[in-house]
Formats: sequence, C-alpha cells, structure tokens
Amino acid sequence: MIEQTKTTEQLTKEISMLRRENKELTAQLAFHRKVFREVNQAIGAADKVTSSSQSTDETMTKVVKENQLLKSQMKIFRLTGREKEVLKLIVNGLTSKEIADDLGISKLTVDTHRKHIQQKLGVSKQVDLLKLAMQSGMA
Repeated sequence: MIEQTKTTEQLTKEISMLRRENKELTAQLAFHRKVFREVNQAIGAADKVTSSSQSTDETMTKVVKENQLLKSQMKIFRLTGREKEVLKLIVNGLTSKEIADDLGISKLTVDTHRKHIQQKLGVSKQVDLLKLAMQSGMA
C-alpha cells in the first residue's frame, strides 16, 4: 500500500482554498436568504393590497416592480466581485480610462470587464446596462 503524504505547504493551500470556497458559499446563501425574504414580503404585500380597497391594476404594478427588482438583483449576483466594482463605477459615470486609473488596470481590461458584464446581464446598450443597475438598486 502506497502512503501519500502532503507537505505543510500543500495542506495550507488546500485549507486556504476551502476557506475561500466556504466564504463564497456563505455569501451566496446569505443572498438567497435575502431574496427568499423579499419574495415572501412581496407575496405578503400583494395579499395585503389585494385584500384592501386598492385596485387590481395598482396591485399588479407593485408586483411587477418587485419582480423586476428581484430579477435584476439575480442577474447582478452572477457578476464577479471585480465586475460589480467596474459596474458601480460605470453607473457613477466614469469612463473606461477613469475606471482603469482608479483600479490600477489597463483600459483594455476595463473594456473586457464591460463586455463580460453586458454578456452576463444580457444587455447590448449602455442605457440598458444603466437601467438594469438602477432596477437592482446599485444606482
């Protein structure tokens, strides 16, 4: 039987990797719990509005707005930390050059992040990107 031993360095790297994964999973779980609470609040609000004297059109408008918010937040969640950082700077009106200077990266890297953000969010225009960011509460 061959016994495999790992060095302290290998074990340290594995532990660090597992800690990072745990941290990411914890963040995802917290996000999903938040979305679950918001969905339950939206359902409760819809029930409350329906039982009150407000019209069905007003109820539907509130439910649609809440649905748009949750959809936008779920899309934003797909972005990496750096992509979220770049998106926030885009929303604040910075150019790719200004973002590159702020983050200490090249303009080409910022443009690549911008392209990936637009692909992940399913938008092709700057206006749509800003609209989605506003709907998700980033702006």
